[in-house]
Amino acid sequence: MESMVDIKNYNPQWKNWFKRIRDQFWPRLGHLVIDVIHVGSTSIEGMVAKPVIDVDIVVENFDKFEELKAEMEIIGYTHRGNLGITDRESFVFKYTPEIAQNVYVIKEDSTAYRNHLLLKKHLEENKPDHERYKTLKQKLSKKVKSRDEYGQKKTKLILEFLQTQGMSHDEIELIRSENL
Repeated sequence: MESMVDIKNYNPQWKNWFKRIRDQFWPRLGHLVIDVIHVGSTSIEGMVAKPVIDVDIVVENFDKFEELKAEMEIIGYTHRGNLGITDRESFVFKYTPEIAQNVYVIKEDSTAYRNHLLLKKHLEENKPDHERYKTLKQKLSKKVKSRDEYGQKKTKLILEFLQTQGMSHDEIELIRSENL
């Protein structure tokens, strides 16, 4: 059976794709959110990735989540729940998007957000680990049979990187339990 994970070499256009996605959110969400940031492998220069833009819409808390969710629906996004990740809510575009994307509303002080930021920081600052992660992704893309399996098999190495970035034992265990 052929792998279901399509990995591409880094594409400098991914940054522009993110900007186009971000620009659709700001007019409606700017008053409700702290930031909209590009995370995941497409945000890391030189990294191979599925050509899917990962977007974190950062909030201080979920006090205004219903209002934010209503605004997201107006611009075409449907809430999918937290998908098993604490302090993170997933949204999907109702129609086939021009740019493939994963959109999350995520709490600023959450382990999930720290995971995204610290992994990106680590891979940008540590060339040997950048290459290790890139090689692992390339190997997995050729042998796994699902995106879930692909994500799970990357988790051990990601946790190693996060530990070197100072994530606590409890945070590491939370990520492990939610991703494996």
